[in-house]
Amino acid sequence: MADVENTLRERHRPAHAERTAQTHAAFLLPHLRPGMALLDLGCGPGSITAGLAAAVAPGPVTGVDTEPPDRLDGVTLVRADAADLPLPDASFDAVFASALLQHVPDPLAVLREARRVARPGAVIGVVDADWSGRLLEPSNDLLEESYPLMEVLRTGSPYVGRQLRGLLHEAGFARCEAGARAIAHGSADEVASFAGFNRSWFTNESIVDSLVRRGVTTPARMAEIAAAWAAWGEEPGAFFAAFWCEAVAWV
Repeated sequence: MADVENTLRERHRPAHAERTAQTHAAFLLPHLRPGMALLDLGCGPGSITAGLAAAVAPGPVTGVDTEPPDRLDGVTLVRADAADLPLPDASFDAVFASALLQHVPDPLAVLREARRVARPGAVIGVVDADWSGRLLEPSNDLLEESYPLMEVLRTGSPYVGRQLRGLLHEAGFARCEAGARAIAHGSADEVASFAGFNRSWFTNESIVDSLVRRGVTTPARMAEIAAAWAAWGEEPGAFFAAFWCEAVAWV
């Protein structure tokens, strides 16, 4: 399983590195001020963290990840589990987490840790996916079958987005507000890239072996699904859209 998790992490890193504070933290930026101490949970390659750091400069910024980058200008990087932070109580004025909760076994534990390290008056912003509202055109049985198989490989749930407001409340935050925005792939380049990314789930040797060992599919079926995604990427009318859910709350 560790090999599969490493494979998934490496597959997602290039896409994560294209994310910025403007694309994935715009809902939080109006609540940030210069001088704030900010914590980015699950900072990944740090492309969002860099924008958040600019928003709170000269305030200190800490990025936490199980595999943080080697270096990020102006950011203290910590290798740690977000559910067990090696950080003192009440030490941050702002906390952020993007696409983290869908990958952890206990999202509430992560948010309770975020609450522990947040100071009175601190703001938290959380953004994550929810697969249930996706639009896929054209679709077929093979493409629809691909999603439950992708879910099997996840430690967490890709449906956590709808729960953000409730989870923040349960973790002890106040004035919890939630919203959602749609993302879409509707140009030839976007569709080809999305199709190629999804196809790669079903051609990667580690992923195929893991799913076959679990008895949930066969190599031949994985190859069929991969071919279906490749064909979808060439459809002149192909279109995909889905929700990203966002929530903000305070201590």
